[in-house]
Amino acid sequence: MAKGMLTLAGLGVWDEKDLSLRGMEAAVKADKVYAEFYTADWGGSVKRLEKIIGKKITILKRSGMEEKSHAIIKEAGSKDVVVFVPGDPLVATTHIHLILEARKKKVPTEIVHASSAYTSIAECGLGIYGFGRTSTVVKPQKGYESSSFYDAIETNKSRGLHTLVLLDIGMGFKEGLGILTRIESKEKKGLVTDGTGIIGASRLGSKDQKIIFGKVKDLMKKNLPQPAVIIIPGTLHFLEKEFLKTMK
Repeated sequence: MAKGMLTLAGLGVWDEKDLSLRGMEAAVKADKVYAEFYTADWGGSVKRLEKIIGKKITILKRSGMEEKSHAIIKEAGSKDVVVFVPGDPLVATTHIHLILEARKKKVPTEIVHASSAYTSIAECGLGIYGFGRTSTVVKPQKGYESSSFYDAIETNKSRGLHTLVLLDIGMGFKEGLGILTRIESKEKKGLVTDGTGIIGASRLGSKDQKIIFGKVKDLMKKNLPQPAVIIIPGTLHFLEKEFLKTMK
C-alpha cells in the first residue's frame, strides 16, 4: 500500500490571500483536502480557495477533527491529505492531538505554518515578549459563566504582562467586553474598570482592520466588526506608551 501523509496547513490571519506558497503546493498535490472553521473565525471564501488550489474542499465539523479524527488519520495512511486551518495550525490543541495520534499510527506528518492573531497583534505596538498567558472569553451557558479569563488577566497583571483576550466564535467586541466588565463587577479587583485603558483589534490582516486604544467606558460604545480581540496592557515601556497614543 502506498504511504500517504497528513499535512496541517495554516490559512493565515485573514483570508485565502494569506495562504503561503508551501501551503498551496501541498494542497495542489494532495489527494484529499479538508478545512475546519470551528476553532477560529476566517474572513476568506472557500470557493476562492478551491479555485486557487484547483480542487474541492470538504468542510469538517468539530466531530470530524475530534471524535472521528481516526478516519482522517486512516485515510492519510495511504493518501496525501491536507487539512486547512485558520491562522496557524498548531495554535489549537485539537490539531496537536491530531498530529500526535497520526504519529502513533506511524503516519507521516507535516506542518505548514502561517500568520495568526498571536503575531499580528504586534501592530498594536506592544512587544510580543511582554505578553503573558492568552485567555478566551467564552459564551455563558445556562446556569454557568466561566471567569477563567479574568483569572488570567489578574495573573498577567501581577507580573506586569499584557493579556491577549480572544473572543468565542461568533462573539462580538461589545459582547466580549460586556462579559469582562460583568465579571469585574462581581470580582471587584479593579482589572477592567470603566477607566482601564484597553486595546480593541478587529479583522487583523484585512484591508479594513481596526486597532483602537481607549478607556473601557469609551470603547464600550464602539462596535468593532468580527472577528475581534481585546488586549489588556500590563506595565508599559515608554515606546509602547508613545505608540498607543497614536491609536486613541
